[in-house]
Amino acid sequence: MKSDEALLHWLNNFPGRMTILRFYRWSVPTVSFGKYQRIEGTSDKANCRRLGLDWVQRPTGGRAVMHDDDELTYSVISSDSEFFGSGSIGDSYQLIAKALVDGLKRVGVTVQTASRKNVSSSRGHERERRSPCFLSASRDELIVGDRKLVGSAQYRLKRSFLQHGSIPLRINYSLMSAALAVDKKTLRQRMISVSEAAGRLVTFGTMIRALKAGFEYRFEIQLRPNKFPEKLRVL
Repeated sequence: MKSDEALLHWLNNFPGRMTILRFYRWSVPTVSFGKYQRIEGTSDKANCRRLGLDWVQRPTGGRAVMHDDDELTYSVISSDSEFFGSGSIGDSYQLIAKALVDGLKRVGVTVQTASRKNVSSSRGHERERRSPCFLSASRDELIVGDRKLVGSAQYRLKRSFLQHGSIPLRINYSLMSAALAVDKKTLRQRMISVSEAAGRLVTFGTMIRALKAGFEYRFEIQLRPNKFPEKLRVL
């Protein structure tokens, strides 16, 4: 996620237009907190310590997410107004959501984008703001029935934006329940993995290929691999 942030600032000063699409996974279970979450002295951070989990604070907003190696994290970093419009968060969310939908269809998962009626009416309450990301869907996030499949968040600078999100391939409900202090039954009711939705095991590599094809189809482009700029390496 530090790499995502470094690319965001690099593109903000890049003279031309560019879009970077990244896919990665987590080598150890890690909880990420939103940019604006207060975490010092909270039970969430104490749970991470107790369970021996790593934690990070994301450069984007949103609420707590637990990541592990059975999850795919995607990121879109762009300074290209031709593809993503004049700077509307909503417009870019919708465009990226459509590409994710196309990719998920290729592994046999049919999703819907959350509308106003799907979004919890208690969003503004303090308790809702502190609850984990996957307990409720924000507008234009992806759901299967009434269960959330993809959680995304965005952060914008003057000329560039970063959107990244979590796509669970399988879910360790027991660990997530302990890490985020949420009842396991509630988690099962509110969220779903790609493999469960597809009715078969979907691997990390399979999901990358499907999402790559989805982005290429939606934006009518040909993605090409590129080396990460050496001067921006943060690990």
